[in-house]
Parts: sequence; structure tokens; C-alpha cells
Amino acid sequence: MEPTSSSRRSPRSVSSAARHALRLTYGVAKTVGDSVMRRQVVTTRWVPSEDRWHYNWPEGRVADEGRWKDAQGWATRGFYYGMDDLLFSRYRPGPGDVVFDVGAGDGGETFYLARMVGRSGRVISIEAAPSPFRRLTDLVSRNDWPQVTPLNVALASAPGTLSISDDPEGWVAGNIFESDGSVEVRAESFDDLCERLGIEHVHWVKMNIEGAEKDALRGMERMAPHIQNFTISCHDFLGTEWGRSKEEVLAWLEAHGFTSEMRGEGDFVQQLYVYAWR
Repeated sequence: MEPTSSSRRSPRSVSSAARHALRLTYGVAKTVGDSVMRRQVVTTRWVPSEDRWHYNWPEGRVADEGRWKDAQGWATRGFYYGMDDLLFSRYRPGPGDVVFDVGAGDGGETFYLARMVGRSGRVISIEAAPSPFRRLTDLVSRNDWPQVTPLNVALASAPGTLSISDDPEGWVAGNIFESDGSVEVRAESFDDLCERLGIEHVHWVKMNIEGAEKDALRGMERMAPHIQNFTISCHDFLGTEWGRSKEEVLAWLEAHGFTSEMRGEGDFVQQLYVYAWR
């Protein structure tokens, strides 16, 4: 007897169904284990229609293609680099603060900043590359954060357009200097952006934009006296002329009345973090 068309399954479809079943089973087991360990409901759920995991952690909700142990693992892309120490060693944002996450990626640091400033504060999350920005907006919507404003814009010294690499898989290293897979994005100065948003005072700015920090700072002349703290990732470790930013960043900070220091410890990326404060 010939099998009917509905009963025929290709090896590929059987394999796909088996993978989905395995992921669903893993999600149930991890949900039970995490919930028991944390003594609250913590869910991990595979959603076949989206081909993504849905996580409901105590810190918030995330949908992602990767399988992550916990929120810190997802936020640091598995590096567990000690976000508190790396970003907030000189200033830790608190309730009511106005902060900027420049180079927000898919929202790993915004994820924590939103809770730190609370609904009385404000997080401006800036990501120029369209692929991670889509995930950032999904994150903000999924968590219902009215205090977070995601913006798909590149910070520069003047308004215009810039090209940025937009590799969905390699977005962490996306920049405006290499042309592979590039797309055009709108550029705006920090000064004009703050004026447009009605922001007059900023408690903290985090900047990690792959060498573009030099030009972004040039667009902060009007707002510089109204910014209290910076955490800036310099990119001299890239070994390129466009990535070399440490000296110019330190000079700009000194010229605008900030006290600054290099981190100087950790791996070759962490050593080039600059902290500045008034």
C-alpha cells in the first residue's frame, strides 16, 4: 500500500521535527530547574514558529535565537565580563537618571539600565546598524519599558548620512569604516539629538561604537557642560588608523573639564575603557 501524501515525510522534515521536540523538552526541563533554584517562575520556551527561544528571567523578557544559561550570559554574549565593574566602576546610574547607551547593539546593557533608572528615569538607546536595532526594539516592546527610547541613528559631528556594516551575525563589530554589507543610516549630532528630545542634563553616557567615538564627541560641544559622567570604549586595539581613539578621547575630555582615567586592567579590550566624571 502506497503511503498517502500526508504520511510521507522527508528526512529533513523528520529531522526538523525532532530538533523542535528536543528543544521543547529542554525548555520544560530548564524552566523547572531554574524555577526551583530561584524559588520563582523562570521560563525558557522554544517557539518553533519564530525559530527562537523565549526567556522570562527575573531581570526581564528576551527572545533570541541563541540558547543562554541566564540573563548575564545573553547580555554579555557569553563572555560574562562583569558588567558592573566594567561599565559602572566610577558611576552607577540610579533611579531617575537620564543615561545614554550609545552603541546599544541588541540591548544587552539597556536591559539592565532600564531597571537601574526605573520608570522615573530615561534611557536613550542608540544603535545605528539595522539588524541589531530590530532586536533592540523587540526587547523594549517585549518588556514594556516607557523609560527607554530606542533610536536607529549614528552619532556624528554633524547631521547627514553614513554607511555602516550590517552583518546580522557579526553585528558586535559593525562600524562605519568598513564597507562589507554596508547600509546607509541617518547621522545626527548628540547636541541636536538632545535638543530634539528635550534633554537638558545627562547623568551618564556609555559609548562603544567601534572607533566612531572621536567624531561623536565632536558633536557634543553644546551639551558637554551638562554631562556628568562617561564610560567610553576606545578601539586602539583594532590596530587601524580609524580605530585609534584613546589620545583624542582623553584630550577632548580634559578640554571640557572632565577628570578621566584609563581602566588599564583586564583583557586588551577592557584595558582601553575610559572613565570620566565631574
